[in-house]
Amino acid sequence: MKRILVFALIVFGWVSGCGTGNNGGGGQVTGPPNALDGQYAFVLSGYDSTGAPTGVAGSVTADGRGHITSGSVDVNDGLVISSSSSALSGSYTLDGNFRGIFTLTNTIGSVTHPLAFAFTLRSDGASGTLIGLDANGFFIQGTMQRQDPAAFSLSKLAGEFAFELDQNSTDRFVGIGRFTLRLNGMSTNGFADFSKALTGVTRTDEPISFTLAAAGPSASGRGTFSSSDSGGTASFVYYVVSSGTILALRTDGTAMTGVISKQNLPFSATTVDTAGAVFHLLGVGTTTNSPPIANIGAVGQLQVTNSTSAVLHWDTIDPFPVPATDSNSTVTFDPTTGRGTITVASGFSNGLFDTAVFYLLDSGKGFILDTTAGPGNRALAGSFLPQTGVGSFALSILSNNMILRREGVTPNGALPVDGLLSFAGNNTFTLTIDGTAPGHPDIVNQTTSGLRISSIDANTGRGILTFPPIPAPPCNPGLPCITLEGVEHVIYIIGTNQFVSIYDAVDPQ
Repeated sequence: MKRILVFALIVFGWVSGCGTGNNGGGGQVTGPPNALDGQYAFVLSGYDSTGAPTGVAGSVTADGRGHITSGSVDVNDGLVISSSSSALSGSYTLDGNFRGIFTLTNTIGSVTHPLAFAFTLRSDGASGTLIGLDANGFFIQGTMQRQDPAAFSLSKLAGEFAFELDQNSTDRFVGIGRFTLRLNGMSTNGFADFSKALTGVTRTDEPISFTLAAAGPSASGRGTFSSSDSGGTASFVYYVVSSGTILALRTDGTAMTGVISKQNLPFSATTVDTAGAVFHLLGVGTTTNSPPIANIGAVGQLQVTNSTSAVLHWDTIDPFPVPATDSNSTVTFDPTTGRGTITVASGFSNGLFDTAVFYLLDSGKGFILDTTAGPGNRALAGSFLPQTGVGSFALSILSNNMILRREGVTPNGALPVDGLLSFAGNNTFTLTIDGTAPGHPDIVNQTTSGLRISSIDANTGRGILTFPPIPAPPCNPGLPCITLEGVEHVIYIIGTNQFVSIYDAVDPQ
């Protein structure tokens, strides 16, 4: 068998309950109001069918009865920018598991086919995951969140923010940092750290400024801003979710997407201390058993004590899942800004990083970036979330329906998946997904039963998610396959009905 690195990071979250309306692939909802009701901002990233980096950001208003009544959307497809104003319209479907498809009927710039997205919502309708699922050939995935129109003003957005902005390509470029946003949309006290994959750290703790356009957000929460640092200036469109969350898409360069989130300052010297936080990171690298540039990723637990030392447990794919532990990592932390650093002994040689920088949003929560020096830098980046239940993790806390999404950051690994993991009793789960892959028909509502979770460590939350044998679909030569045959995922539990996972898949050719 030829092994290729089809890396997947799957984030699961709670989606309990039953919805109303028709199946996600079926007709329009015409009955009582349902979970998809109100304004939703979304951002997706990935590639088009030619391998060009692609990003999409937007907002839609759903009426709770199957109609998209307004909104706006911006697409950066290989540096070609397409936008549509608040004249957006369309329709959506929704099934009893809060899964569906929404379609925008407008012609949007050079996007010649109506944009469509498969999505899965939490039962409260507050947030969900989505992927591109239309004739454009976009292999993109992301998240959607209900918007708070009361936050659509510069004055409501003012405050302390941290951010992560990712440019997905074979020379992946990532920046994380923080700034203070004033009432006039101007920033102060901004600085950031940047990494470029396979070249090493480009800039560390560097001044950066942001300027939001004076007009502020529109009725769809849309606005524009520019950033400036020693690497130059960049232009972005943004969509406000709430006074604490902003989604962003670059519009004057390679598609870069990200999130800007409020920091809960002021911090104390011990705010960074945590009994356990789960991190999930994506990057690119070279391995002997994969294409020249491949998805690299890591999931694990970070424990910080006395604000100066840390213990890390992690699993990585480089080139296959490898468990590792470092009990003597060192930490620095500045409580006035939330910026800190981590140094890990032999981290890089074990598929992680030797050094990283992080920006705290709140206790146990923030953004993290690989700052390993030299061409081995993988630009690993992502977020971490506080664990609840450290010391008593068990299968019993994963006993509800959970939404999921799959992430990949290279053209050969951008195989978007969105779906639902349902608890079926007797330690088994059922998986229902939508997915896309180059050269293959779209997957819609594909169901697999008999998944099992086992070997959960009570202290770290590490466990194994095992798929049953699945007959492999035909695979076109030279193209990656979506196959889960014989796969064991490594998982790390965050809390009740929430975990992250990682796996290495096998092409059966």
